[in-house]
Amino acid sequence: MPELSIVHVIFGSLVLCLILGIPIGFSLGIASLLGLLMTPIPLIFMAETFYSGADIFPLLAIPGFILAGNLMEKSGITEKIINVVFELCGNVPGGLAVVTMVSCMFFAALSGSGPATTAAIGAIMIPAMTNSRYPKRYGAAVCSTGGTIGILIPPSNPMIMYGVVANLSVAGLFMAGVVPGIIMGAALSLQCLITGKIKGHHATGKKFSIIMLLKSIWDGKLALLMPVIVLGSIYSGFATPTEASMLAVVYAFFLGFFLYRKLSLKDVYDCMLKAGMLTGAVLIIMGPAMAFGKLLTMYDIPAQIASYILSIFLNKYIILIVICIFLIFVGTFMETLSTIVLLTPIFMPIMAQIGVDPVHFGILFVVICEIGFLTPPLGVNLYVASAISGVSLEEISKGVIPFILIMCCVVGLLIFFPELSTWGYYLVTSR
Repeated sequence: MPELSIVHVIFGSLVLCLILGIPIGFSLGIASLLGLLMTPIPLIFMAETFYSGADIFPLLAIPGFILAGNLMEKSGITEKIINVVFELCGNVPGGLAVVTMVSCMFFAALSGSGPATTAAIGAIMIPAMTNSRYPKRYGAAVCSTGGTIGILIPPSNPMIMYGVVANLSVAGLFMAGVVPGIIMGAALSLQCLITGKIKGHHATGKKFSIIMLLKSIWDGKLALLMPVIVLGSIYSGFATPTEASMLAVVYAFFLGFFLYRKLSLKDVYDCMLKAGMLTGAVLIIMGPAMAFGKLLTMYDIPAQIASYILSIFLNKYIILIVICIFLIFVGTFMETLSTIVLLTPIFMPIMAQIGVDPVHFGILFVVICEIGFLTPPLGVNLYVASAISGVSLEEISKGVIPFILIMCCVVGLLIFFPELSTWGYYLVTSR
């Protein structure tokens, strides 16, 4: 069979399956199997790849960080962090919105999940903003947007997945996300401050007091120590990201069960069940996606796509902008981890040919996945915020538009200044 017909079968069947609403993992498996039937490759290739696709050590960090985030949410750690931020920056225009954004930045350093960050911070801050007469839609929009920072500031489950697929250091990618994460958090906080000034959103009314700040820091010292322990163990070389995720689980359990005494055995069971379900969903996608990617590589399909794109566009910045727009569109209907596993092998050869660092592209990819959390019909963070606030998905979608525009501006900044993304990676990997 000509190779072109295999390309048509693979992509045609994948698109058809997605249109029919078949889950992405099964869609990838069907497309891979149909493509495989047109080749001399034995069908045992599928079974072997399914096994090897799930048998990757860094992937163990994903259930670890998911479980740690769930335990922190139940343990009262979130409240300790919010209290510190409340004393630090609450008494400014739009103070509660700014507190929400900064709290999301702190919680992002504890959990690698956007929806988990939205749920943990939103459960406390959405009612607080509503009680202070912030528009409900605005409060929900702020929390859902702040939750996106959860996948940029390390640890980050999408970065773990990108590191596995692109064969890059996960610890290096974590460090690479620090500066972009701070820039994103600062830009979104500034947006909240300006909006609060214009619309007269209330501050907390409490004057800044260094004594009260120090008291809140002392009260939450063990919670604030958690990101230091987790990230410090990674960057010091004491632990791998996978081992650090398990360290986070043990520390969160110790704080919640023995010290704060807010964590029951039933809570632990519920957290483990939720983490297991999410991890299972990842593994169901990972095996078929690896088979799909290997089949594409065998028939040099990514290189063909790269040649086609390069024949249309010559400037690398234009190519990056076009790909980013495409990824934003894909993010409206495809889940983040699926998008990374599916599209990274396709776009990596293009990045190599136009001279874009794979680390730079990885950070851009994750930032655009942040936008995907806010764009319906998928928009996972929107659903979480809607469930907490009782505001309709349509109303929250309107509320996040100004924040999405700010995020697009940050994407543009990262496109033209790649050093913001890459310096941390090479600082870690050059040691």
